[in-house]
Amino acid sequence: MRKIYGCLLAVMTLWMSGCTATIGNLQEYEAAPMSEAEFMPSAQEMNDVNTKVLFIRLNNGGSDTAQRANLAQTLNTALISALASGGGIELIDRAMDVTLSDEIKLHELHRDTPAAENSVRLASYALKGEISSATFATRYVKARVWYDKKGKLHRSQPYYVYTSRVEGILGIYAVPSMRLLKNFDFYGSSSHSKASRYAQRFNAALVQQAGRSAIGRVRQQLQHFLSPKGYVLYKRIRDDEAIYEVSLGHNEGLSMGDDVNLYRKYRFHNPITDKSEIREKVIAAGSVSEKIDAHSAWIILQSIEAGYEVRLGDVIRKTYDNW
Repeated sequence: MRKIYGCLLAVMTLWMSGCTATIGNLQEYEAAPMSEAEFMPSAQEMNDVNTKVLFIRLNNGGSDTAQRANLAQTLNTALISALASGGGIELIDRAMDVTLSDEIKLHELHRDTPAAENSVRLASYALKGEISSATFATRYVKARVWYDKKGKLHRSQPYYVYTSRVEGILGIYAVPSMRLLKNFDFYGSSSHSKASRYAQRFNAALVQQAGRSAIGRVRQQLQHFLSPKGYVLYKRIRDDEAIYEVSLGHNEGLSMGDDVNLYRKYRFHNPITDKSEIREKVIAAGSVSEKIDAHSAWIILQSIEAGYEVRLGDVIRKTYDNW
């Protein structure tokens, strides 16, 4: 019995160790040359590792339910917590009474002065949203009397069901152009029942819970879109295995076992507008090895698109589940 248990334990240990790619002794890998990407990162891009986001706080708008529950404060807190938990995202917080246009005007006014080091210049994106609707409803369920199949009498007490639903939209804008890049619809609901002779007039906690649920639905989408961008720095090989060092580490939200994508920048020409723009496409997928420190990590590729090879300066970003 002990022998069988020992064999099973060994198999399980081997299987679990295979779930996360490891490198072991880095000195066993030889340095290998790489060709440069067509669009190499600038010195500024290399220095600005973290994604800086100008966060314009939500307000309650004209919703009476949102105002009574102070819903905007709950949503703002949930958003800040969600983005901070991803790592590598710096929020430049702005009060709810400050608009994007105010920030842009400030930037233009002080462009050539020391005051130009304001939030617009520092930020790459702006996050702004609104509450579309917030509801709180009450439903009364009468007492019931019934007999089961065996003829036994049953009684249920009357009770009230309280439900809340919150909906809204979050927009991510390019700064300072204010061009809308992506909209995220958020919605969430919450319910509670209680046996009582009298209905509860309002439940602010229930509305706030629905709001937190709504932000939770878009958390990973926001983290993915705003995840910090790193670059391929070095390549090492051992036999047929290649590993790559990248300019992201613990401080940018990477951990051992995380999934990452590698992107290739390319020029796209629009035949209708006759204009060109730089786009990105995924060329490879990999995972973060155990070789990781504050600002760099070694990754192991899991797959790569046919006809492509990883180049110096290719873009790397962390991927999130369910995206």
